[in-house]
Amino acid sequence: MAHARRAQGRDLTSVSIHRAIWVLAPPMILETGVQNLAQVLDTYWVGQLGSAALAAVTISITIRWVLNSLANGLGIGGMAVVARRIGAKDPAAAEHAAWQTILLGLTMSLILSVSGWILARPLLTLLGADTEVLPLGLAYMRIGFAGIFTLILVFAINAMLRGAGEAGIAMRVLFLVTAVTVVLEPILIRGWGPLPPLGVAGAALAFVLGYGAGLIMQLAILLRGRARIRINLHELRPDLPLMVNIIRISLPSTIQMTLRSSSRLLIIAMVGLYGTFATAGYGVANRMLLIALIPCFGMGNAAGTLVGQNLGAHKPDRAERSAWWVSAYSTGYMAVAALLLTIFARPLMALFDPTPEVVAVGTECVRVVAWSMIGSAVGVVLARGFDGAGNTVPAMAINLLTLWGMELPIAFGLSLWLGLGVTGVWWGRAVANIANGLLFAIWFRRGRWKEREV
Repeated sequence: MAHARRAQGRDLTSVSIHRAIWVLAPPMILETGVQNLAQVLDTYWVGQLGSAALAAVTISITIRWVLNSLANGLGIGGMAVVARRIGAKDPAAAEHAAWQTILLGLTMSLILSVSGWILARPLLTLLGADTEVLPLGLAYMRIGFAGIFTLILVFAINAMLRGAGEAGIAMRVLFLVTAVTVVLEPILIRGWGPLPPLGVAGAALAFVLGYGAGLIMQLAILLRGRARIRINLHELRPDLPLMVNIIRISLPSTIQMTLRSSSRLLIIAMVGLYGTFATAGYGVANRMLLIALIPCFGMGNAAGTLVGQNLGAHKPDRAERSAWWVSAYSTGYMAVAALLLTIFARPLMALFDPTPEVVAVGTECVRVVAWSMIGSAVGVVLARGFDGAGNTVPAMAINLLTLWGMELPIAFGLSLWLGLGVTGVWWGRAVANIANGLLFAIWFRRGRWKEREV
């Protein structure tokens, strides 16, 4: 009976659009924003180990996210299917879809864990890790890939919880992940009592243990029926047709995430041509820019949920208005964030690595790229809107064009052909960010995503 009442929930398709947005947005922003703390502290603690350690973790995280992208799109497919069925008032079908998504996540985790171990050394070497950076990167990557299933499942399950309108639960899961990571990281990096200092390996282990704690919490909630979706261990049998449908929805999103993260690899390689200080400076600056963008991902998740549920309730115009309003709120926030980053770039860089060369590179990167992130804010929200509709092809196409057709060629041309050095890389990213937002707005306005069946 308690689960039945929970499944009724608040109907986000009938209250005012602004109320629906702000029912979902705060916990979703907090869910993504709480990761700011973990990322800031991760950068700080690793930075204390020196520029080589910072460069090793920068390269390693970028490589890990490329392989993660092959599975992270899974959460998008699960979210779209769950949101549509919740909007159609069919919680049993939503629960069935959630379990099939989890089974797919376990399969993908095994494949990626093995792939990561095999590819770690050649990828680090290819991206310019020298004799000082390489062993540090290997230590970080191998621990991360051994526990990659925790990250993949936490992201996939949280995406489905958001699709069901359970933003508060998803937020609490990330709070637990962050709390465990933040407490363990300095202990494992620097050592405490009988525990030896593990350096960068400690940062990776804290990350895995934090997400492991979040996964345990999620499974307890789903098994006990504490959310609008649950899983039943008596229904373990795979539903291959539904899995194929989830994969079909997820595939374009997976491709575009892979395109995005693999383009970061090439950017890292390009920056690496200018030395370890340049890589370390870019690593800190990139963290700062992504941290600023994280609340927009929270807003975008709200847009995806509202689009999916309103389409399930046969209210396509309301779905569109919801996404545009979320975009407006997101761009307003990013304008303020860009101003603050521009003003405080240098002292923030020095906080994480006071090496003058690192501070100079990172400060320039932040000041060139920050204002273009307004375009990224629009792109992130509308991309999630497409995802909520189950129409994941536009995000793939636009990211292919802006990342591979614009950012990389422009960065390469300005940096190497015109002799602007690492500065040319920053301008390539800025142009691509602006184009990304404009293209998403144009494509979303066409409205064909409203006709997508899931």
